[in-house]
Amino acid sequence: MNTVCFKYKEHPGDFFRNNEVTTLPNPHEDLESFLIQFLKSYQSDERIAYVDDLYKLLDDDFFNDENKQEFIKKIGNRTEKEIKSEIQKIENELKNEAFSNFYNLVLTKQIEIFENGKK
Repeated sequence: MNTVCFKYKEHPGDFFRNNEVTTLPNPHEDLESFLIQFLKSYQSDERIAYVDDLYKLLDDDFFNDENKQEFIKKIGNRTEKEIKSEIQKIENELKNEAFSNFYNLVLTKQIEIFENGKK
């Protein structure tokens, strides 16, 4: 199978991304890596933190019960199905924004695409 990589021509200016050659993440297998690379403001997007908290609620993975109860109070008491639906909706929005930004980066030649190490 061919390996597709990309490289930002200039450093994107944040802590998560750089201008080294990187394997192009598959959003269907690794959505988080795709969003990190192509969502314009991954670090500061409040939806990322919100989705993380929704996953913590589903997995009962909050650091302490006080934080969990505070989050439940904020979003209201929801069923597992409602939480999963909310996660899916937000992830789709984020993915669409990242796809759009990726397309823009390619069109404006801000990134280079490599296949098997060749441009």
